[in-house]
Amino acid sequence: MKKKKQIDPELKQTLAELEDVASRLGYKIRFEKGNFEGGYCILKDSRLLVVNSRNEVERRIIIVSKSLKEIGIDEIFVKPNVREIIEKESKKKLAGEESPGEEVEEEAETK
Repeated sequence: MKKKKQIDPELKQTLAELEDVASRLGYKIRFEKGNFEGGYCILKDSRLLVVNSRNEVERRIIIVSKSLKEIGIDEIFVKPNVREIIEKESKKKLAGEESPGEEVEEEAETK
């Protein structure tokens, strides 16, 4: 039988605080298995933030932070330490992401 990896209580608390922010913005967080990283969407009348449950807690924090940053947290009160986490974590790159300015420019064909 597989041993469950111990999760740092501080990371668990951070994720819980991010979940609270999402909830106050009207988003429900769902942790699902699949071939995806995660992100936010609006499905019918539901605002969802879906996160891959196979991700490590640190990666979940980055994904939720990036999504909250994109959704916008300026309209609600967010504890300064949580706001700082969102700012810091949302700047981290996930595998396969390009940094702004790293896009490959295609040359326009001229006739």
